[in-house]
Amino acid sequence: MEGQEQSHTQTQTQSIVWSQSQIESQPIAIAIVWGRLYGKNVKIKSLDLNIESFAVGRGETNDLILTTSELSEKFLNRISKEHFVIKRMGCNLSHPVYIKDLSRNGTFVNGEKIGINKQRILQNNDIISLSHPTYKAFVFADLGPKDHLNFPKEVTSNYYIDCKLGSGSFGFIHLVYNRRTCEMFAMKIVKKNPLTTINNEFTNLNDPKRVLNEAKIMKKLRHPCVVNLYDIYDKPDSMYMILEYMKGGDLLNRVVNNKRLSEKISKLYFYQICHAVKYMHDKGITHRDLKPDNILLATCDEDTLVKVSDFGLSKFAQNDSVMNTVCGTVVYVAPEVLVSESRGAYTKKVDIWSLGVVLFTCLSGMLPFSDDYGTPVREQIKRGKFRFIGSSWTTVSKDAMSLIKKLLVVDALRRPSIEEIIQDNWLKDSQMLCTADRLMKTDSPEIENEENFIEPPAKRFKL
Repeated sequence: MEGQEQSHTQTQTQSIVWSQSQIESQPIAIAIVWGRLYGKNVKIKSLDLNIESFAVGRGETNDLILTTSELSEKFLNRISKEHFVIKRMGCNLSHPVYIKDLSRNGTFVNGEKIGINKQRILQNNDIISLSHPTYKAFVFADLGPKDHLNFPKEVTSNYYIDCKLGSGSFGFIHLVYNRRTCEMFAMKIVKKNPLTTINNEFTNLNDPKRVLNEAKIMKKLRHPCVVNLYDIYDKPDSMYMILEYMKGGDLLNRVVNNKRLSEKISKLYFYQICHAVKYMHDKGITHRDLKPDNILLATCDEDTLVKVSDFGLSKFAQNDSVMNTVCGTVVYVAPEVLVSESRGAYTKKVDIWSLGVVLFTCLSGMLPFSDDYGTPVREQIKRGKFRFIGSSWTTVSKDAMSLIKKLLVVDALRRPSIEEIIQDNWLKDSQMLCTADRLMKTDSPEIENEENFIEPPAKRFKL
């Protein structure tokens, strides 16, 4: 009996120890305090915000119920049952903080009325007023990262800086939100560095003159298939360009993720790119760096609007003008650009060649020219040497391959104009044209009427 009791006790002890060990190993959910409200004319010291949505008002369902303990009875009568709500998605410190006005009497941020059922983004030390701009009720403290302190105050006062979307030799691209409208944009930060050396692929990318050139060109462009520029902040060391945000990413990632694009989708995208190039050429602008990385998609859907971006290497050139700067990304660059290193010159037909490389890449998921193919890529390009190799080409129409052959012709004079490309047999597809017209909204007056373009404020930027 004594042994049995001892055995039972040991088992019970082991069970208890195991249970405690099991409990200790379980993750403990810790509420993240992502913000704090300090009372100003409201009688509270501070409130930690650690839930995704925090509501304030007189009603009993609010997270902060305002009573005569916090406010005078006279003023409490002007507070709505649900006055405003503050939220941070998933309590994630990297996400912006929104305040939504739910009261007809009004919620104000730094004296500016939000408007019923409208929202805006809160930033650190914003003052929240209730029912009247002078009745300052709370001060909001953002406990998220303070990376925005590295940006100019002019930028952060208008835009919430979110995650980094990408980077390159020019600098960085961040996702940003307009603080008043909560609309998303992409902010391109171009570092000015006049000492950047010229390498084998690019000109002096971060030269201040080049940065200004990009801004000057983008100011003149307004087309459904060209990325819009909304605002510019010109600073001594960098230029901050507020561009429309394209949620679908770039064409290169779309091709890589799918291994290649179907002929149907390639045709839809290519047609839109051609219209962007036609628009630019009509304006006397040669892009000079057309490649999948610089072509953005509006959504993640297959049928989506496509826009050309990145005009850092673009140049104004009239129909009879020639250019001789060595620029562009080598695998997409036209042979005459490579020849121009020593003696030659080139025209806007360089964009036509690049269109051929882009189309080839979309349809096959491969590059027509590459150092991996044996001979140096520059020699392949100068000779126009490429082949349709691989199983992907067995399902591609003869019309598509015929168009590529017309585009990737070494003699620029024999390449078609952008108008001739748009009229090519391959693009005479009624179903595709209908889809493209719907996406592009070609009846929009914005295409031709440049007066609709909102100029950046003169005090921020001068050309």
